[in-house]
Amino acid sequence: MTHRVQLSEAEVLLAGFLATMRQSINRQAGIVNQKAGPQDPITTEQVGLYGELAFAKWANVYPDLTTHIRTGSADAVYKGWTVDVKSTRNPHGDLYVDARREKLADLYVLVHVNYASCELLGWLWSSEVPSLTTSTESPYIVEQRDLNDMRYLNEIELKP
Repeated sequence: MTHRVQLSEAEVLLAGFLATMRQSINRQAGIVNQKAGPQDPITTEQVGLYGELAFAKWANVYPDLTTHIRTGSADAVYKGWTVDVKSTRNPHGDLYVDARREKLADLYVLVHVNYASCELLGWLWSSEVPSLTTSTESPYIVEQRDLNDMRYLNEIELKP
């Protein structure tokens, strides 16, 4: 079961502002955007931020509003677990995890973004990624059907 989250107009504006700032700061630092599709880098940043804000809204946690260099950091903390939110505009898109960052977070969440309408498609413990991947090289690709239902994320315990 997926969960739909509708971003408000203010959240969409916030995502646009943060995307521009993050893109600018990362490019000035020489960090290359690792986008998976042909879209422009700002769109990549914005889609990612829509997903991050949608997850934060769903999980009732404060979103990461930082604009400093963020490479190698998680997007949220939920019940003490670090979360890396992966966003896609493809409703049939899969979860892509860079093998070099496999242990970046405790768990991954996949979000389908259709502008302000976001659908949380599922989640996975980072330890499950290698065993479920359809690829042998980076990035690891986990198909949507192998993700855990979002309602089960509510049932996880606080991190010890």
